Amino acid sequence: MKRILFGLALALLPNIAGACDAPKDFSGRIFHVDPARGSPEGDGSVQKPWRSLAEVLDPGRGLIAAPRLRRQPDGGFATEPAQGGPIRAGDAIELADGDYGDVTLIGYVNPDFITIAAAPGAKPVAHGLFIAGASHWLVRGLTFSAASGESGPAGAIVEAGSPALGPSDHIAFIQNRFFTSPSVADWREEDWVNRPKMYGLVSRAGCALVRGNEFYHLRNALDIGGDGSLVEDNVFHDFGNDAMDFHASDVTIRRNHVTASRHPPAEKLHPDGIQGWALDGAVHRDILIDGNIIANLNPSEDNYMQGVSIFTGRFENVTVQNNVVATNTWHGVSLYGVKAAKVLNNTVVATRPGQRDSWILIHDSADHSTRGEALVRNNIATAIVIENADVTLDHNLTALPIRAQKQAQIVDGGGNRVAPLSPFFRVFSPQTGALDLHLTTAVAGSAEGVPETDAEGRKRAAGAGAYAQ
Repeated sequence: MKRILFGLALALLPNIAGACDAPKDFSGRIFHVDPARGSPEGDGSVQKPWRSLAEVLDPGRGLIAAPRLRRQPDGGFATEPAQGGPIRAGDAIELADGDYGDVTLIGYVNPDFITIAAAPGAKPVAHGLFIAGASHWLVRGLTFSAASGESGPAGAIVEAGSPALGPSDHIAFIQNRFFTSPSVADWREEDWVNRPKMYGLVSRAGCALVRGNEFYHLRNALDIGGDGSLVEDNVFHDFGNDAMDFHASDVTIRRNHVTASRHPPAEKLHPDGIQGWALDGAVHRDILIDGNIIANLNPSEDNYMQGVSIFTGRFENVTVQNNVVATNTWHGVSLYGVKAAKVLNNTVVATRPGQRDSWILIHDSADHSTRGEALVRNNIATAIVIENADVTLDHNLTALPIRAQKQAQIVDGGGNRVAPLSPFFRVFSPQTGALDLHLTTAVAGSAEGVPETDAEGRKRAAGAGAYAQ
C-alpha cells in the first residue's frame, strides 16, 4: 500500500538553474524496519520488518537495487550497474521507534531519491550517520544525538560526502533533529567545547538540501562544503559557537532562525550566526543569504555572537538581503575582500548600543591583498563602516554617521540619513530582551535592484529594512 509522504512537490533547488534535483511527491513502495519486532530474515513488510537500518544498507545483503560506486585501480571511481534487490529509486524505508546506533551508507548512486524516514508517529534515534559516494538520498524525521566520546563520524554526528570515497550529490535532510544531549542542565562552561562533537551535520555533497531541521546543544551546528547547496527554514538555538558555516559556491541560505548563543569564555573560536570562508586558494561564487533572523539577547558580558560574516578567503557575487540581525557585538554583517557584493534591505541593530555598535562592514581582505567591492542599499543599521573598499551607498538609515576610513572609496547615491532607530520599530528594548523590528512607519528607500519581497515573503514597495511596512 502506498502512502503520500510529501504533500507537495518540492521546487528545484534554485542555486544552479536546472542542475539540482529535489525530492518530488512520493510514489514508490514503503519498506519497514523495526528494532523490536524485526529480523534479518524479514522481507521489509509490515508483518516481517527488517531489524536494523545498518543491515538494510549493508552491500553484502543486496537489498538496495542501485548502481554502485567503486574505486578503480587508477584511483578514480566508476559506477557499476545495479544488481537485483527489492529497494529501488523512488522507494522509502520507514523506521519504527528504537535506537539505530551508527549507520553507514556508502556507494549507492540512485537515479532518483530513496527516502529514509521516521514511520508515522515514531521517533527513531541514531548516534551517527556517515554517507559517502552516494547520490539521491533523503533523510527525514530522524533524531541524531551523540557526544564527542561516542561513536560515529569523528568530527560530526552526521557526515554526508567524503571525497576519499568518491563524489556525493543530492543528499537531503528534512525535519530532523541534531543535538548532543536533550538536557544541558548539568553542563559547565567548558562542556560547550568538550562534550559535543565539532559539528551536528557536515555536508560535502553537491546539491545538498537542508530544510526544516532543528539544531541545538551543539558546539557548531552545520557546515556546508558542497556546491549548489540549499539551507532553508532551519532552527538553530543553544549552541556554543557557530550556527552555520559554508565554503562552497552556488549556496543559498534563507529563512533560517538563529538564537540563544551559549558561547562561553572557554571557547577560543569566535561565534557566528552565518560564516563563510575559503581555503587553499579557492574562489567561491554566487552566494545568497536571504531572510534569516539572527538574534542574540544573552545578557552575559562574556557572551557574544556575530551575525553574517566572511573574514577569510576569496568570494565573488555575494548577496546579503532581507536579514534581521540583532546582536551584541560589532560584526552584524561583515564582508572582507568580497568582490561584487550586494548588501540590500537588511536590518542590523545593536543590542548593546554605545558599547558594541553592531555594524555593516565592507572591508578589504584579511591579508590586505583584495579590496572589497559592494553596493550597500536600503539598510537600517546601527552603523555602516567602509575600510579599504569601493562601495556605492544609497538610501540607508543609520543611528551613527557612516564611517569611511583607510582609503575607502565611496559613491554616494543619495538618500542616506542619520536618525535614532528605535522610533521606527514596534518594540526596541534590548536591555529587557524585548525586540520587534517590524516597522511602525515606512523608511524611504530605492526600488532599483532590490528584493521583490521582504523577509516574510510580502511584496515590497520602495523602502528600507528587512520588513516591508
